[in-house]
Amino acid sequence: MYYIKHLTAHLFAISLLLTSNTVVADAENGLTLGIHPYLHATTLVERFTPLTEYLSKTTGKHIHIRVGTSYQDHIDAVNQGEVDFAYFGPAGYIKATELNENIVPLGRLSFAGRDTFRGVITIRRDSKITSLSELKGKSFAFGDPNSTLSNLVPQRLLNDVGIDLTDLDSYSHLKNHHNVALAVLMGKYHAGGIKEEVFREYEARGLKALKWTPDVPTHIFVAGPTTKRELIDELIPLLQNLHKQSGAALILNKIKKGATAIIPATSQEYDKLRALISDRPLLEQRKTAP
Repeated sequence: MYYIKHLTAHLFAISLLLTSNTVVADAENGLTLGIHPYLHATTLVERFTPLTEYLSKTTGKHIHIRVGTSYQDHIDAVNQGEVDFAYFGPAGYIKATELNENIVPLGRLSFAGRDTFRGVITIRRDSKITSLSELKGKSFAFGDPNSTLSNLVPQRLLNDVGIDLTDLDSYSHLKNHHNVALAVLMGKYHAGGIKEEVFREYEARGLKALKWTPDVPTHIFVAGPTTKRELIDELIPLLQNLHKQSGAALILNKIKKGATAIIPATSQEYDKLRALISDRPLLEQRKTAP
């Protein structure tokens, strides 16, 4: 029995190595799409697989999905050429272009002509808090430090009413929007920042909106700084003409509910958001809630 157990363990380890090598080989022989971890990795792979299958058929190349371990890991992967093209939230895109101006916009999401979205500072439905200023001395759940709607914009909204991070009783940076929503819902924090899509998912379970964020530009597809020009020229029309193809509604709605097209994008469209978050305070996890 001892030898059988150890033989089984060794065979399992070998199978994992073979599987891992296969994935790496596929990525090297094809293309890699990078995605920031704004949701759980398994959810993101499921959401983007219809798109990668479409692109695989049209380009004739296998498309491998790489979900970053953090927003910063995703930014680094793009700037270091570990991915061929990528999907960014607006603030992540801004930070990536601050580090490397050679990132090329491929297109951004549109929702029946609407090309912005918003987030919310949320509290529990039974909370007695009625205004942002009342969050002074309270606990707050932020998302990833590079997240637009779960960290950077909420921090700016707090700053606008005179609340700095040091004015909070405690705060933490959680992994994604769902974690923030659940932490507030469970009463671990008085408030938190999340995008509208996630808020709507948990609203009926006991969350309510305290303050909506300004509208910000939608998520964007980009090519990395080392991506070859011929590939960029191939990807742009494939993405921007996707809505004309059979099955496009399924592909787009899978990425984000209500998405109807990928439209042309420019860096200048993100300038207002750049200004909004340009004077943000340094992010330091000096205090954490229990």
